[in-house]
Amino acid sequence: MPAVRGGPARLAGQLTTAERVLGEGNVSPAAMVTQALIVQLACLRLAAHPGWASVAAAKVAPAQRAAAAADIAATTDLVALTPPAARLPPWRIIAAQTPARLQADYQAAQAATGVGWSYLAAINFVETDFGRIIGPSSAGAQGPMQFLPSTWAIYGHGDIHRPRNAILAAARFLRAHGAPGNISSAVYAYNPSWLYVDAVLRYARRLRADRHAFASYYSRQVIYRLGRGWVLLRSGYGINPAIRVIRLDP
Repeated sequence: MPAVRGGPARLAGQLTTAERVLGEGNVSPAAMVTQALIVQLACLRLAAHPGWASVAAAKVAPAQRAAAAADIAATTDLVALTPPAARLPPWRIIAAQTPARLQADYQAAQAATGVGWSYLAAINFVETDFGRIIGPSSAGAQGPMQFLPSTWAIYGHGDIHRPRNAILAAARFLRAHGAPGNISSAVYAYNPSWLYVDAVLRYARRLRADRHAFASYYSRQVIYRLGRGWVLLRSGYGINPAIRVIRLDP
């Protein structure tokens, strides 16, 4: 487990290194996962100390500053939306579909509806870490794009848990609510929080601007917020009893 400690200056140094490695796109999958986790932990630590975020972002090296600033801001948004839970979730953590297959599904949905692939990828990332999380939300939403059954009945076709079906349904929903012309309002209709909208749009912009950003986000792991702190839910959690949660201290 990488050690992420210190104040804004040290965190800025760790973010600079991690974002540089992730932006190169020519390292091993294991190295990508490690560096992505450093970004996750550093951003969570900054979110826990609101006065640190702008200081750290300004100290990140210029070449990595835009990526780090987007990740810091989006993480802060999502943490603000995530109240601590009393217990571990009734989820299963599985392997995501391959990047190529996910990209094909996003592109197919874009071709069918005109909704940009980057918004669909960003929502898929925020909602279920690209489909790694299997289980209902606290509100009862299901599937890789987290639809309530009543909403799925309007926009979905087939199995709510099948990634391609869910991605196409999300594209139909967004189009029905103003996308692509008014994507902010469409994303707000998907989840009525401007913090959520800001996070999704930040991730989507990065996905369009940096060809390595998708691999960077795909390399992240599922982190869950309990009242007593953050925990890492590894692949196999909820399936294999031997897979235990890892307590984090960002």
